[in-house]
Amino acid sequence: MKPRQGQVVPRWRSPCSAHSGPAERQSLHPAIMGTLRWLFWAGLGYLSCCYPPGAQAQFPRACMTVDALRLKRCCPALGTEPGNVCGSLQGRGQCQGVQADTRPWSGPYTLRNVDDRERWPLKFFNQSCRCTGNFAGYNCGDCKFGWTGPDCNVRKPPVVRKDVHSLTAEEREQFFKALDRAKTTIHPDYVIATQHWISLLGPTGEEPQIANCSIYNYFVWLHYYSVRDTLLGPGRPFTGIDFSHQGPAFVTWHRYHLLLLERDLQRLIGNDSFALPYWNFATGRNECDICTDQLFGASQLDDPGLISRSSRFSQWQIVCNSLDDYNRLVTLCNGSDEGPLRRRPARGSSEQLPTAEDIRRCLSLQEFDSPPFFRNSNFSFRNALEGFDKPGRVLNSPMLSLHNLAHSFLNGTSALPHAAANDPIFVVLHSFTDAIFDKWMKRFSPPDDAWPEELAPIGHNRLYNMVPFFPPVTNHELFQTAEQLGYTYAIDLPDSLEETQAWAVMVGSTIGGALIALAVLVLLLVLFQRQRQRRGFEPLMNVSFSPKKYMEEA
Repeated sequence: MKPRQGQVVPRWRSPCSAHSGPAERQSLHPAIMGTLRWLFWAGLGYLSCCYPPGAQAQFPRACMTVDALRLKRCCPALGTEPGNVCGSLQGRGQCQGVQADTRPWSGPYTLRNVDDRERWPLKFFNQSCRCTGNFAGYNCGDCKFGWTGPDCNVRKPPVVRKDVHSLTAEEREQFFKALDRAKTTIHPDYVIATQHWISLLGPTGEEPQIANCSIYNYFVWLHYYSVRDTLLGPGRPFTGIDFSHQGPAFVTWHRYHLLLLERDLQRLIGNDSFALPYWNFATGRNECDICTDQLFGASQLDDPGLISRSSRFSQWQIVCNSLDDYNRLVTLCNGSDEGPLRRRPARGSSEQLPTAEDIRRCLSLQEFDSPPFFRNSNFSFRNALEGFDKPGRVLNSPMLSLHNLAHSFLNGTSALPHAAANDPIFVVLHSFTDAIFDKWMKRFSPPDDAWPEELAPIGHNRLYNMVPFFPPVTNHELFQTAEQLGYTYAIDLPDSLEETQAWAVMVGSTIGGALIALAVLVLLLVLFQRQRQRRGFEPLMNVSFSPKKYMEEA
């Protein structure tokens, strides 16, 4: 078995599977249950030690044991040596207390000690591996993005993210096959929690409520968990909370989210140079140019809301879509299949995708974000890119733009924040959004304090650990250029409005100067002509011509 490939799940089974419920367990003999429990945890231990450490997110399978959860300590050993906690024997890291942001937040969420995502991840773990140098991962067995080598001290050649339309036939097939495999391959390192922290050890306190999940459904679950409502009781959700949208963390959260998937796919297919493509949605058209069977699937003729049967994505089942049911039952998405992927682009309607001019205006905004660092921020690059604000419009008038408009245009699953990542178009849409962010970063080179240290919505302060990634990673750590994180874009984005205006001024000045010079020349010629007419004809030069031809002797 090749490392990092994981276990392939048959098509007819859900790629996420939670542990059996209490009623099912009671029907088994206690001795059999004991044997099964031992085999289960032994199997998880095997997966944990035999696969190299994966991308960083919630939660490492190696830490979802009763003892680790009770101690709130996630510091696994690297390799088979029990004493090599966090790779300490190789100097890779140590088990230390988790640092969580304590600065005040603002925004609609004013509750305290209610949501398990407050001061992430302290409700679950208050100790984790702190890696040294460029080491990374839940047991420090990995390298930070952009680094490679046994000691993680060699710069990895950046992978290049290309326009999905410019991929070769081979690259295109590799990308779509990787997505399809990720949809049906159990994540080798991580599991999802199916209950919040109070109920995580189950009714007996001995049964962690976790589920295995496929690599791609895990990607979906992470996005769902970041936007889900706060659960106050049966049918009593608090909806005014979002850790990955409507604030500064929008750009860094989705950047890290994509990096995790990109690394998982690289390992799944055994290709370190694999890169996620992007979709340039700034066409201004009223049709989806990637909604074809050669790419992400056309619409079915008999039901335009479904994906064409000729597309591999017509077989995809979505997860984490039933938000109202989770709220009513006071539970979390457990990764079960919940129906087919739906998409219905606004073909032929008056709604149009963003334009290149929208990007140009967005890139002209020099301020990264502005108070109150929320969806009503004005003159904010982040808010314009996210799509809550459109530069040049009347202030405080509702209008979708860029990222938000692209999601809305696709309709169906993509239009629901908690479920949007189910549609694989999510990947290329956010890759393009990240490319715009990277262009802005390179143009303005913002200082650290461009990001608010406090009083952003919960989860959006500069040093807040992004939810639900684990080990903890702050927004600040992703506030850098793409090259520093090991990737780049093959893209030619429109210049900002100021650059366009500066170019126009330069060209105008050049043309204006040439016209003035021409006018002066004409005036001189006119004056010379008048002077010559007064004095009679005089040749400019006295020249005598020889009758001999060229090359003849003089």
